[in-house]
Amino acid sequence: MKKEQLSIHLRIQYLCKAALALSIGVFGLLVASGNIIDYDSNWQFVRRVLAMDALEPWFNGAALEGRAVRDPFGQQLAYFAIIAGEMICGLLCAAGGVGMLRAAAGRDGLAWGKSLFTLGALVAVLVWYFGFAVVGGEYFAMWASKWNGQMKAYAFVGFILLSLVYIRQREEA
Repeated sequence: MKKEQLSIHLRIQYLCKAALALSIGVFGLLVASGNIIDYDSNWQFVRRVLAMDALEPWFNGAALEGRAVRDPFGQQLAYFAIIAGEMICGLLCAAGGVGMLRAAAGRDGLAWGKSLFTLGALVAVLVWYFGFAVVGGEYFAMWASKWNGQMKAYAFVGFILLSLVYIRQREEA
């Protein structure tokens, strides 16, 4: 694709898609780096959800408490997996955004950028939907915990999936 052949309409679409991809990439990288820099804040959240030791008094979770992970090594491993997923999501989405910026500049990179963003969005869904809503929310009964992060996870996933739908659409000249 030659630079002079790219219409202004396509450039705008590529730039919008790149901005969304880059913003989600930066989000993933900021969350991961925040978890590394201020390790203890979110570590307490993960540890308490996995240990199932902060369930609300009205919840009789005795039947489910056998699922609890109280081993510090297992908890650290889970937290490391979350941080790694956030970092991978951020890197892939940001790289996808760079590919779409290249397309806006008239260079190759659109298909590559969309593919990288799609992989990054998949990782995001695995972290925040599968990890927080399914595993944390249901398996570890986070919904009945004082440490409930499900609504934030749903908000993240909703925005990421909406962006994925838009970014994967064909551009119109």
